[in-house]
Amino acid sequence: MDKNKEKDRLFQPAGGRLLQQSVLKHIRRRADGIVEGAALGYDAAIFQSGDSLILQGIGAQPTLRFDETASLTAGEAAWITAENQLAACGVAMYRGTMVQVLLAAGMSCPEERIRREMQRLSALSTERSCPIVGGNTVFHGRGDSLLIQVVMTAHLAADRNQRRKPAAGDRVFFLGETGCLGADLLARRCHEKLRERFSESYIASMEAEKQRFSTIEMSRIAYESGAVYLHDVSNCGVHAALYQLAEAAGTGIRIRHEGLLIRQSVIELCEALGINPYQLLGTGGLLAVVPAEKAEDFASKLREAGISCGDAGELTKEKAKVIHSEDYPMERYLNLPEEDALDVVIQNDEIK
Repeated sequence: MDKNKEKDRLFQPAGGRLLQQSVLKHIRRRADGIVEGAALGYDAAIFQSGDSLILQGIGAQPTLRFDETASLTAGEAAWITAENQLAACGVAMYRGTMVQVLLAAGMSCPEERIRREMQRLSALSTERSCPIVGGNTVFHGRGDSLLIQVVMTAHLAADRNQRRKPAAGDRVFFLGETGCLGADLLARRCHEKLRERFSESYIASMEAEKQRFSTIEMSRIAYESGAVYLHDVSNCGVHAALYQLAEAAGTGIRIRHEGLLIRQSVIELCEALGINPYQLLGTGGLLAVVPAEKAEDFASKLREAGISCGDAGELTKEKAKVIHSEDYPMERYLNLPEEDALDVVIQNDEIK
């Protein structure tokens, strides 16, 4: 199979080079009411409109990532990503939230696949009391994959938005786990291969409960505990989220590697598959920006609530994005990953 053609089938969010070359990223700098967000490659946006704020969260997932062993469908994962985005913006789900579903289907995509995904999304809409008000379906390419985008829009009174822009000196906390959804998908997809190296119980420890992928409650608690800004982790993992956070803040960032919480079993999963766990689909993780004087109290409250919380570093006046280790010699600059580590595994498997 032609490697380049196979690579075209994979879902890849805009990576570093495309973002830096594209004129579309500069729409964030317009002065006609856009408060923040809305750049190519970033999932959440907030717009000022009169006395209200319009908030939008976008989740996108391809069915190629979700085989029959997956604990949720691509549509469910896209929905969870979008609602995580709104929760990070401080929106109390779901009152007044509207949803659009956009489908890009390969010419050979089975109708049953589309029907199954839409049935599950419809069920989620009913369960959340969050109406699907529209959408679109297009054909794209000759493959059989389906890309699902879920766009959620909510309104918020401008005076209820108490967040301030992150600033140099603020602390950065990592909540949850690194590579949560990606590790779960790979542990299930690559089960037979992993059995050659690990016990069944250890493979099971690489997986995650379905409810762990939502950060709605974690976002609420983080804001109530003193966070001034949140950024959810999703495609391309926590490294991408850290880069995006610094870009949104207009600052640099200095991160302590040990503050990015990760299960040992996930590290060993990624070592076995030859990928970087910190660039692995991280739905279920969250970055919180906290004023330095509130950092200790914030960490205490999060741990009292039973939320894993790592003091990962701080925002800096210098614009460099640096990650370092206190346990061994390592200091390097963060770049926006070009692709998710999950897609690297799928691509290699498909080409074989």
